[in-house]
Amino acid sequence: MNDVRWKISVFILTLNFLLQPLAVFAQSNEKRNQLEELFIWKMSDELKLSSTEEKKFTEIVKTLNKKKADLNKALQEGVTKMGQAATTAKKNDEFNSYKKNLIAYNKVSEEELEKLKPLLGLDRTIQYLQFKQDISNRIKATLANPDAPMKVEKKPLPTPKVIVE
Repeated sequence: MNDVRWKISVFILTLNFLLQPLAVFAQSNEKRNQLEELFIWKMSDELKLSSTEEKKFTEIVKTLNKKKADLNKALQEGVTKMGQAATTAKKNDEFNSYKKNLIAYNKVSEEELEKLKPLLGLDRTIQYLQFKQDISNRIKATLANPDAPMKVEKKPLPTPKVIVE
């Protein structure tokens, strides 16, 4: 029990530490990779993945994150190109290109579900989505109010088992 609390505490402190310099963090591939590795480690631990599952999970997450990063960059560049377009026809072309990239970006989330469900099964996929949402909410809360302390949610303890000898 104490081991689980210790792991959760270490994870929250590490995540909090990594989120403090978020502006610099976003610029650094090395730091982004560290956060990705931390996320994969924590998910593997939470989902109790075997070494084979963890290897496949890591490959899926890294591939999807790379696609998301590339598409996000294309989306940002698309907005710039739309703003710089001189003619209505060029603006329309850039807008259509942006729309295609946006659709592709959203498809990555569908691809994530399609690839993880066969690997993890329904229950662990749902657990993955819940944990991912929790992390996302914590990051958003930290970005909205960086000075506020992070809340540590206490999970209710399981009912003790009585062993009769």
